[in-house]
Amino acid sequence: MQLPPNRLLFFWSLPIIASLAACEAKPECDSPETRKAVLDFVSDDHRNPLVEFAARNSTAKANLESRKPLYLLGEKIVTTSSSNGKRTLQCSGAISVTVGDVKASKEIEFAVQRSEDGKRSVSVTPFQF
Repeated sequence: MQLPPNRLLFFWSLPIIASLAACEAKPECDSPETRKAVLDFVSDDHRNPLVEFAARNSTAKANLESRKPLYLLGEKIVTTSSSNGKRTLQCSGAISVTVGDVKASKEIEFAVQRSEDGKRSVSVTPFQF
């Protein structure tokens, strides 16, 4: 029995679709979504020690309140460990903040987790000085 061409294509595409769905369930340390989540997390914390350090050392103190800190993640974000069937990753990279005329950089550590329903969560380890 010979299958019609459209059914044959369907059967050949099933393994590809299944493998793509399996890949989607795993988080990544260096995806655009993860980078955005880390930057959002840090920039929402207006009292984090990194921005306070930069603000204390800036010579542009008069306008400091009106200046918004500018955060930038380094180019290289690495996975330091994985667990839970690679659903949870520990990640590390560099982050810098510019406030006024001062730029400060620090290593940042964070975790990325993808739940079984596909939702991603990111938690950032507080800065240690």
